[in-house]
Amino acid sequence: MERNGMNDKKSESAEGTGSSYFRSIGRIVLIFFIGISIYFLVSTLVLIFLTKPEKEVKVPHVIGKQFVVVYNSLSRMGLNPEISFYDVYDIDSGIILNQYPESGSIVPEGDTIKLVVSRSSLYVDVPNLVGIELPLAINKLQNLHVYNRTISLGAGIISYIPSERSADNIVIEQSPRAGEKITPDRKINLLVSAGKLDADDRMPDVVGQSIDLCYDLLMAKGLTVIEDIVDISRREGSGMVIAQKPLQGSRIRKGDVAKLRIGFFASREHPYMGYEKIEYSIARGARNGLYEAYIEDHRPKRLRFSRAIKPGDTVRFVFHRQGNAKVSILCDKRLIKVIGINVDEFK
Repeated sequence: MERNGMNDKKSESAEGTGSSYFRSIGRIVLIFFIGISIYFLVSTLVLIFLTKPEKEVKVPHVIGKQFVVVYNSLSRMGLNPEISFYDVYDIDSGIILNQYPESGSIVPEGDTIKLVVSRSSLYVDVPNLVGIELPLAINKLQNLHVYNRTISLGAGIISYIPSERSADNIVIEQSPRAGEKITPDRKINLLVSAGKLDADDRMPDVVGQSIDLCYDLLMAKGLTVIEDIVDISRREGSGMVIAQKPLQGSRIRKGDVAKLRIGFFASREHPYMGYEKIEYSIARGARNGLYEAYIEDHRPKRLRFSRAIKPGDTVRFVFHRQGNAKVSILCDKRLIKVIGINVDEFK
């Protein structure tokens, strides 16, 4: 009986060992299949990620447009502009004459768009602007007739200085000088009279003039300019002075305030050239100081706001933009804010 008991125990031990062995094998197989499944899952995700289609871009139509106008828009779309020049004499410089790929083509983001751009060999005689009021001088530059076509020259840096001999806003010097031959891409820098700066100085008439042309004149007279901006329904009246105080002919002194009512046409679009309105509120925790705003675009850098204000006040002004613009706001010459405005070239 004892022998039988021992045999029974050995049998039970063998069965237990077998069961434990098979359970171990089962766990190993289960772990193996789980590992294989995870491997295939990760491999599939990596394959999907690596083979996912690139973002695609529809190539816009740019033939006939100025390269400087469309460059930033093409870059924002994810295209890489590459240009080659073609010398011409009968059209302006910087005009896109051909493109590849053609408009409407679908290409991967980051692809190159090749552009053939005109390089003008046309020369223009610089007109005489001395002795002319600044608005008329600007208009003359924009309407030159050469080879039976209209050519526009751009104004460069416009500087104001006091003058005993010339009235307010009269061009007293220019560079390049009248008669010089230049290409149409050259800018004409103008020196403009701010009139006499003395105790008997008078307020000029700026009603009907653009704020962009009269702001520097008023600053040159030592006036602080405050703009009362009102919405108007006509785009052509945007940026124009509707009313002024002091009135024309009133005595003014350095440090006086000139209040101008400025018309502004609010538009959702940002064409290559147009008037923009800036409204930037000074935070409550900021400090009192001299706040200034400088404009940087496709024209020379220029000051368009300068006034001592305090927290809670607003930097508010209208300015004329050409191309993409960067507005830098400073407090006591320290940069506190940069506002960017880009051209809406493509939809």
